[in-house]
Amino acid sequence: MPPRILLLEDDKLFNETLQDFLEEEEYELEYALDPYTALDLAYEQNFDLYLFDVNLPYESGFDLLKKLRESGDSTPTIFITSRDDKESLREGFMVGADDYIKKPIDLDELYYGLKLF
Repeated sequence: MPPRILLLEDDKLFNETLQDFLEEEEYELEYALDPYTALDLAYEQNFDLYLFDVNLPYESGFDLLKKLRESGDSTPTIFITSRDDKESLREGFMVGADDYIKKPIDLDELYYGLKLF
Protein backbone atom coordinates (compact mmCIF):
# COMPACT_ATOMS: atom_id res chain seq x y z
CA MET A 1 0.00 0.00 0.00
CA PRO A 2 1.47 3.39 -0.96
CA PRO A 3 2.19 5.96 1.76
CA ARG A 4 -0.68 8.36 2.48
CA ILE A 5 0.17 12.05 2.44
CA LEU A 6 -1.88 15.06 3.50
CA LEU A 7 -0.76 18.05 1.45
CA LEU A 8 -1.61 21.55 2.67
CA GLU A 9 -0.65 24.36 0.29
CA ASP A 10 -2.81 27.45 -0.24
CA ASP A 11 -1.39 28.38 -3.64
CA LYS A 12 -3.80 26.49 -5.90
CA LEU A 13 -1.45 26.14 -8.86
CA PHE A 14 1.47 25.00 -6.70
CA ASN A 15 -0.85 22.63 -4.84
CA GLU A 16 -1.90 21.09 -8.16
CA THR A 17 1.73 20.80 -9.27
CA LEU A 18 2.61 18.96 -6.07
CA GLN A 19 -0.47 16.75 -6.40
CA ASP A 20 0.53 15.74 -9.93
CA PHE A 21 4.09 15.00 -8.85
CA LEU A 22 3.10 12.97 -5.78
CA GLU A 23 0.44 10.98 -7.59
CA GLU A 24 2.90 10.26 -10.40
CA GLU A 25 5.26 8.88 -7.75
CA GLU A 26 2.35 6.67 -6.58
CA TYR A 27 1.64 8.30 -3.25
CA GLU A 28 -1.92 8.19 -2.00
CA LEU A 29 -2.89 11.81 -1.50
CA GLU A 30 -5.43 14.08 0.12
CA TYR A 31 -5.01 17.81 -0.22
CA ALA A 32 -6.26 21.03 1.30
CA LEU A 33 -5.95 24.70 0.46
CA ASP A 34 -6.54 25.95 4.01
CA PRO A 35 -5.67 24.79 7.53
CA TYR A 36 -9.29 24.17 8.59
CA THR A 37 -9.87 21.65 5.82
CA ALA A 38 -6.51 20.03 6.59
CA LEU A 39 -7.41 19.76 10.28
CA ASP A 40 -10.71 18.06 9.43
CA LEU A 41 -8.94 15.61 7.12
CA ALA A 42 -6.30 14.86 9.75
CA TYR A 43 -9.00 14.06 12.32
CA GLU A 44 -11.02 11.93 9.87
CA GLN A 45 -8.22 9.87 8.32
CA ASN A 46 -4.82 8.41 9.12
CA PHE A 47 -1.82 9.63 7.17
CA ASP A 48 1.79 8.50 6.98
CA LEU A 49 3.08 12.03 6.39
CA TYR A 50 1.96 15.64 6.48
CA LEU A 51 3.38 18.08 3.95
CA PHE A 52 2.36 21.56 5.17
CA ASP A 53 2.98 25.06 3.90
CA VAL A 54 3.84 27.53 6.68
CA ASN A 55 2.30 30.79 5.42
CA LEU A 56 -1.42 30.13 5.16
CA PRO A 57 -4.69 32.05 5.41
CA TYR A 58 -6.34 32.12 8.85
CA GLU A 59 -3.44 30.52 10.74
CA SER A 60 0.05 29.25 10.06
CA GLY A 61 1.16 25.72 9.41
CA PHE A 62 2.98 26.01 12.76
CA ASP A 63 -0.34 26.65 14.52
CA LEU A 64 -1.97 23.71 12.76
CA LEU A 65 0.81 21.31 13.64
CA LYS A 66 0.78 22.49 17.25
CA LYS A 67 -2.94 21.65 17.46
CA LEU A 68 -2.34 18.23 15.97
CA ARG A 69 0.55 17.49 18.33
CA GLU A 70 -1.51 18.62 21.33
CA SER A 71 -4.24 16.18 20.28
CA GLY A 72 -1.72 13.31 20.33
CA ASP A 73 -1.06 13.14 16.58
CA SER A 74 2.58 12.25 15.95
CA THR A 75 2.43 11.91 12.16
CA PRO A 76 5.78 12.91 10.62
CA THR A 77 5.60 16.41 9.16
CA ILE A 78 7.62 18.29 6.58
CA PHE A 79 7.10 22.02 6.26
CA ILE A 80 7.27 23.69 2.85
CA THR A 81 8.34 27.30 3.31
CA SER A 82 9.92 30.32 1.78
CA ARG A 83 10.96 31.45 5.25
CA ASP A 84 14.66 31.17 5.86
CA ASP A 85 15.18 32.92 9.18
CA LYS A 86 16.47 30.85 12.06
CA GLU A 87 13.59 31.83 14.35
CA SER A 88 11.03 30.35 11.94
CA LEU A 89 13.05 27.16 11.59
CA ARG A 90 13.32 26.89 15.35
CA GLU A 91 9.58 27.51 15.79
CA GLY A 92 8.72 24.78 13.31
CA PHE A 93 10.93 22.23 15.01
CA MET A 94 9.62 23.27 18.43
CA VAL A 95 6.02 22.54 17.40
CA GLY A 96 7.03 19.12 16.10
CA ALA A 97 8.24 19.34 12.50
CA ASP A 98 10.50 16.57 11.28
CA ASP A 99 12.01 18.44 8.35
CA TYR A 100 11.82 21.49 6.08
CA ILE A 101 11.91 21.93 2.34
CA LYS A 102 12.51 25.47 1.17
CA LYS A 103 10.71 27.12 -1.71
CA PRO A 104 11.25 27.14 -4.56
CA ILE A 105 11.10 23.38 -4.29
CA ASP A 106 13.35 21.12 -6.28
CA LEU A 107 11.14 18.10 -7.00
CA ASP A 108 14.14 15.76 -6.77
CA GLU A 109 14.83 17.08 -3.27
CA LEU A 110 11.19 16.50 -2.35
CA TYR A 111 11.27 12.99 -3.80
CA TYR A 112 14.35 11.96 -1.83
CA GLY A 113 13.15 13.76 1.30
CA LEU A 114 9.90 11.79 1.24
CA LYS A 115 11.81 8.52 1.01
CA LEU A 116 13.13 9.17 4.53
CA PHE A 117 9.61 8.78 5.92
